[in-house]
Amino acid sequence: MAVYTPETSAEIETIIRDALLQKTPLKISGYGTKTGLGGQVQAPDELSLAGHKGITDYQPEELVMVARAGTLLAEIEEALAQKGQMLAFEPPHLEGFYGTEHAGSLGGVIACNLSGPRRISAGAARDYLLGFDAVSGRAGYFRSGSKVMKNVTGYDLSKLMCGSFGMLAVMSEITLKVLPRPEYVASLSLICTSLAQAQSVLSAAFGSATEPSGGAILGEGGGFVATIRLEGVQISVEDRLVSLSDLLASFGDLRVLEGEESSDFWANMRDIAFLDKGAEQVWKLSATPSLAPQVIAEIQSSFDIEFGLDWAGGLIWLSGSGAGLGSHIRNILAANGGGHATLMRASDSIRAIQPVFQPLGEAIGGLQTRIKTAFDPENILNPQRLNLGGEADANAF
Repeated sequence: MAVYTPETSAEIETIIRDALLQKTPLKISGYGTKTGLGGQVQAPDELSLAGHKGITDYQPEELVMVARAGTLLAEIEEALAQKGQMLAFEPPHLEGFYGTEHAGSLGGVIACNLSGPRRISAGAARDYLLGFDAVSGRAGYFRSGSKVMKNVTGYDLSKLMCGSFGMLAVMSEITLKVLPRPEYVASLSLICTSLAQAQSVLSAAFGSATEPSGGAILGEGGGFVATIRLEGVQISVEDRLVSLSDLLASFGDLRVLEGEESSDFWANMRDIAFLDKGAEQVWKLSATPSLAPQVIAEIQSSFDIEFGLDWAGGLIWLSGSGAGLGSHIRNILAANGGGHATLMRASDSIRAIQPVFQPLGEAIGGLQTRIKTAFDPENILNPQRLNLGGEADANAF
């Protein structure tokens, strides 16, 4: 396998043009930290953006950062932290989850549309992508968006690129909106006797005026702990903690997590570190929050699983084993208000036979295939990363 490591956008364009002329598929990567997510790419050559890195423009006063796609996520977050700012969508650090050296590149985070616990209050990665430069599978360079939020020129391709897994175009430079880091963060946890009670706690918290920025449930000691995060100016957070404590006092024992204890808990949720590292399969389920306890109970009736809930119960992280686990999960979701399930981690053999992403219907699947063809007619960019044959996959574009 030939591995190309371009350092400029012009070099990226040349590599893709040569691949297009020779009809040679390319595996698009950064540092290979997300190889375990998605289908197995079938390509003889690789285009790695690991050499195309660096922050090219950062204007803290304008809340805008521009960086090349191969820039390490750690470098981005360090530069922002020095100015008291952050990526509000709280991108996960999955080096522990996938067993890689580090959390990977900015381009990988955006291409996979990865967002952490704050997604429920602040939005997803796609909501902070102001613009980008890229080269399509037609070997054509193009630019979308700008450095301002109120950009109304042309098509909003940013939403399309997030979650495309490098199958539409290779992003070379990325423009992001950043936000100030909260002055003060605290969390409130409650011990509950049942999952349904814990879900009721989150529902009550998010239905209140206390403005939580995170809501999660983990099992503990035969019961469940619901945890709610509050952020902002310290006097405001402290006042909202009092209000939230009064609201939830009837549900169970309350405990406030502050400082490092609160940060560690949410990092644990963000990085999916609470699940067994040796689990055969790890699934990410999107479900109606109020139905999450029922969904989990029905899955548990047939499979031995571990799980945790995020996004106020709308996101279920689940680990287990068995050839029929995936189809069982998707059948139960369909019977409980719908939703989708993504296979986040499994062996190559399981990913080869199990649809990684939620199968879509014919109409939406056909639309997705047409979009792929418009950007990459010869299918040279990351073929099979998303299964576009037969039943198409959800959450792609």
